[in-house]
Amino acid sequence: MLLPWIITIVTVIPATLGHRNRVQDDEMLVISDSTDSLNLEDFEFADKLTREELFGKHIPVEVVNDFKSDIRLPRRHKRNGVSRAAKLWPNARIPYAISPHYSPHERALLAKAVKQYHEKTCIRFVPRQTGEPDYLFIGKVDGCFSEVGRTSGVQVLSLDNGCMEYATIIHEMMHVVGFYHEHERWDRDNFIDIIWQNIDRGALDQFGKVDLSKTSYYGQPYDYKSILHYDSLAFSKNGFPTMLPKVKSATIGNARDFSDVDISKINRMYNCPVEKSVTAPFARARHVPIYSPQYHKYEDRPKIPLRSFDMQQGPINPPMAQIPSQSLVVSSSSGRVNYNSNKPSSQCEDRITVCWWTADRCRSPAIYQVMSSLCPKTCKFC
Repeated sequence: MLLPWIITIVTVIPATLGHRNRVQDDEMLVISDSTDSLNLEDFEFADKLTREELFGKHIPVEVVNDFKSDIRLPRRHKRNGVSRAAKLWPNARIPYAISPHYSPHERALLAKAVKQYHEKTCIRFVPRQTGEPDYLFIGKVDGCFSEVGRTSGVQVLSLDNGCMEYATIIHEMMHVVGFYHEHERWDRDNFIDIIWQNIDRGALDQFGKVDLSKTSYYGQPYDYKSILHYDSLAFSKNGFPTMLPKVKSATIGNARDFSDVDISKINRMYNCPVEKSVTAPFARARHVPIYSPQYHKYEDRPKIPLRSFDMQQGPINPPMAQIPSQSLVVSSSSGRVNYNSNKPSSQCEDRITVCWWTADRCRSPAIYQVMSSLCPKTCKFC
């Protein structure tokens, strides 16, 4: 009885993979000489998109990418928990070309994202001119990914079928502009707790830190509401949280549009002459379903009140950026987490910078003593 099923599986899987490979091969052939770009019809269609068409059901980038990063680094630069500073696009101008494989609806989504960058920042996505060597190619290459900032030559922004949702598009474009994920900030330990033992081992390097000075944050605080902040279940191996905000009332990973801080950082990074309006048209969805990798379904997250901040008064200091006193207690057996109101000890620090690599084995008998000595903070031993 099993033989027909085996034959079906053996036949269907190669056919499916073959189709996907052909699509990817077609995209790679287009990259070298592509000059196609968005047109007036795409932007007119974008203005008619409904909220449902813009957002649909949001599937986190890491799920689309099968737990692979959406940031691609040059081959010469291996990710080791510390990342390089991004290079900026000259004059905030990003020459681009798009794949011919996008449908009219998908082109409208791209146009909507581009339009928001143009309205809220001084970034300009401009059609690539024939023969222009350095440009961004937007296509269905392989999942959702981009390099950070400007490289050289043809730079790929992959927005495959699972990525064609407004929030995901502006997220990936913000990498193109020059930003890493919010949870990779060098000061992130003051604002979130990383629950290392709940992270899929193959994704531990997604929780490294970016080696940037404080000035690289452009005077802006840690932003729980950033479009670049992953949700609490990102890269979870067991359905339990991998990171939690130290402010218990905050929720991370439910952004559907730019935060005020996102817009401010872009404008400050590129020295935009006039501070643009920061009121995004869909600032936050009050009730957003988040995909659960454990149960393969959508789960609800708490509602978040809408907030706006005055951008004319210098650096933003919203309540969510205050350094709190709560710490976490993590069950070594189940991965469950609970808040502890006691303030963490000021002496609780790691002695090495690569604790993240073995953080899922903190309580392994073989290396327990070493980890407790070298990595007490990462392992929650203090």
